[in-house]
Amino acid sequence: MRPGRGAGGAAALACALLLTASASAGGAAPAAGRIVGGGKANAAGWQFTVALEQKRSLICSGSLIASSQVLTAAHCVKGGKRRQLSVLAGSPWISPGRRTPRIKVTAVVVDPAYNGRKDAHDFAVLTLAAPPPAQPIVLATRAESRAATRPGRTARSAGWGTRSAWGLNVAQRLKTTRERIFRARKCDRAYGKSRGFQGESMICALGKSIGRTHGRLPFHATSCEGDSGGPLVAGTPAGPRLIGVVSSGAFPCGLGGASIYARVSNRLGFIQRALGSP
Repeated sequence: MRPGRGAGGAAALACALLLTASASAGGAAPAAGRIVGGGKANAAGWQFTVALEQKRSLICSGSLIASSQVLTAAHCVKGGKRRQLSVLAGSPWISPGRRTPRIKVTAVVVDPAYNGRKDAHDFAVLTLAAPPPAQPIVLATRAESRAATRPGRTARSAGWGTRSAWGLNVAQRLKTTRERIFRARKCDRAYGKSRGFQGESMICALGKSIGRTHGRLPFHATSCEGDSGGPLVAGTPAGPRLIGVVSSGAFPCGLGGASIYARVSNRLGFIQRALGSP
């Protein structure tokens, strides 16, 4: 298991390359070309999704939740230098020549309840130098979150993370996939001892099977490297709502375990206070 799903890290890349070579030699790797198993995101429906960069390199994703403020994962920015951060927003593309101008990050507020070791409270609010040309996503209330995360319900995740389960090939266009909500005890059994899975502050979800590698191991559609901080969105009677933030998951992505999302409604107090910060 990895602590997060940000893009980068020499050790993770070396491991990914080794696993990729093994797959090529011994069996078929899962289909690439998307947010592991998903497809192209509708630009209008996902305009609130932003790409977070450090020194002009993709590290994570995020969601515009106010005119000039973004919600992302704490592990994406904790310990980093704010002046090195910027976002690309208002376009599904991050490829040169097609992306929108970069917007500098002027302030970072990390959830004080985040301890850097577990996925609980994995939130940070970023303030941008200028409002991007996009409409913010509405945060789910506690009631909306409870209804949307009943076992068996589905939600959608999105991001520019790697298109391969092995953590390689960052997407140049925003990708999305549908994921099914699992019972908390399923993730508790998988991650409880090592990660302290907490159903009240986390969401456990995984997409459909997208094939097998080596003829046996099933891969599932899900978020992957570089998708950290990105949105998990549910449809509600009142419209789409942000219910979760990509926090972590199994590696290779979609193999052997569901993805973990930090539950937005659990930290509405912190988020609202951070939105009011200068």
